[in-house]
Amino acid sequence: MKIADFRLTIGFGLIAFNALAFEATLTIQPPLIELGESATLTIEVRDAKKLKPPVLPNVPGLRFVSAGQSQQSTWVNGKSDHFTAFNYQVYPQQTGEFTIGPFEYTADKQTQTLQGSLKVVGSSGDAAQPQSWSDLVFARMETDRESSYVQAPFGMTLSIFSRQGLQMTDQVSLQGMPETGLDELQWQEVQGGRDVINNTIFNVRRFQARTRALSSGTFEFSPSVTVQVVVPNQDRRSRSPFDDPFFGSMFNRTETRPVELPVEKTVINVKPLPQEGKPGGFTGAIGNFDFQVSAQPLEVHPGDPVTLTMTLTGDGNFDRITPPSIPAGDQFRLFGDPVRKQADGAVQFEQVISPRNADVTGIPAINFVFFDTDAGVYRTVQSRPIPLTVTATSNSTAQVFAAKDTVLMPPPETPFATESDLQRISSALQKIWKKVRPWLWTVPAALGLAVAAFFGRRLHRIRRKDTARIRRQKAPKAARKALNSASHARRQNNPTAFYDALWNALTDYFGHRLNLPPGAVSSSATLQALERAGLDVKSVDTLRALFEQVEARRYGLPGAVSPDEMNTLQQDLEQILKQCEKIKL
Repeated sequence: MKIADFRLTIGFGLIAFNALAFEATLTIQPPLIELGESATLTIEVRDAKKLKPPVLPNVPGLRFVSAGQSQQSTWVNGKSDHFTAFNYQVYPQQTGEFTIGPFEYTADKQTQTLQGSLKVVGSSGDAAQPQSWSDLVFARMETDRESSYVQAPFGMTLSIFSRQGLQMTDQVSLQGMPETGLDELQWQEVQGGRDVINNTIFNVRRFQARTRALSSGTFEFSPSVTVQVVVPNQDRRSRSPFDDPFFGSMFNRTETRPVELPVEKTVINVKPLPQEGKPGGFTGAIGNFDFQVSAQPLEVHPGDPVTLTMTLTGDGNFDRITPPSIPAGDQFRLFGDPVRKQADGAVQFEQVISPRNADVTGIPAINFVFFDTDAGVYRTVQSRPIPLTVTATSNSTAQVFAAKDTVLMPPPETPFATESDLQRISSALQKIWKKVRPWLWTVPAALGLAVAAFFGRRLHRIRRKDTARIRRQKAPKAARKALNSASHARRQNNPTAFYDALWNALTDYFGHRLNLPPGAVSSSATLQALERAGLDVKSVDTLRALFEQVEARRYGLPGAVSPDEMNTLQQDLEQILKQCEKIKL
């Protein structure tokens, strides 16, 4: 017993140690940039009590500048997530593929190893000037497999590539998809990124959908995609919209122009399900599934209900799956139809059963038959038998049930109440009234206060969980702090610190207002959000110029800067931020 207790103590100690271990992750966004751009390196630390800033390794060709640290708390599915993020701006000095680390980060006397990578390519200005829309923006469509089966789900991905600096609205239109033979397509935008094509960086927007063919045959997808590109007004005197790669000066008024993007043909061959080897229990499940069965309770009497839960997970046509057949035989009685519960990538059936007698020792194995689209064969998976303890009903219990069926005699007649009885009742009611009367107004008042306190506290909790609202309230304070640092740097005639402070003001303010994660604040995302919110065109153009001027100076643009120029730039930024406070983002 001592040895067992000792092992148990060690086991609990290891569990406690693992529970207290902190977690550190390193991300670089974007992982692909041009020379002259910057990336954001973020180290997120969770479940650590004593934190200290990490020491980044020296990487030749890269320069790291601290962008401060932030804290964030979220509450998802009843679980809290709190982490501290250390942010750094990464400025490349040359092109190439860089590996940052591996290096160690220590907290709470524990150490974790971190590593990241960054790819830097030449500037798009070095590439050939675009001659047509296809040099600036194009689309591709792909399927996740070359062939499929009838009713088997398959995935489709639509990717839209746009050259750095090209501005587009969020509106995308897709035409020319097959109108028959396919289940309804529901496109959803997923996380995009960047890609290098012909030594040029393109931003990539990706949309995904899952569908299935309702009949066999060859399906061809050759749609066209229409996007809305932001270009200067037509009254601008220019020989061609391609005279410069980014459509000219940022100070001109702009308009949107629809651009149709042809998509290269994609083909998928859909085959019918084979009849050879088709089991008798097949009911139409197609895909790849895992099958689990559980039951509760496991100790019952004859006639007691037992909930049998059958869970299917994996990838397939869950909406077409029917409940597996339960071999009840003469041992179990089934109650009602199975209750169906479906989620993404899973479906669950709950069936209430009841043992008929005390001879039942367990729930037999249940079979589920499906067609495996990866292997092209029918498969039968079988659950494990579930032991069940059924105890016979005692005689005393049977007598209690029998007693419920006895006939109850009606009570004897009650005589009418006399006058003395009524007097006693009246006197008792008066005494009760005297005791209750003082509480007639205090009880409702107390209940009203309790209800008000309950809903007030609930509202307070909801607002505390509203991370976006909390961050919106932090935005002005964060901007003022950064602008004070800019004023101090301007008085010291320190342009480097001044532009760093202006950049912090931009990223801190719009990061909080737009509820963006650290490192995700960019001029394009910010300007698009402000345009949708209704900020006037002049202010948007001024802010775009501020972004580009601050970024250019921080990247090392040569040239002296006078205090008057810095003062004008800071005043313009303060005026823009005041206008942003008046609009709803």
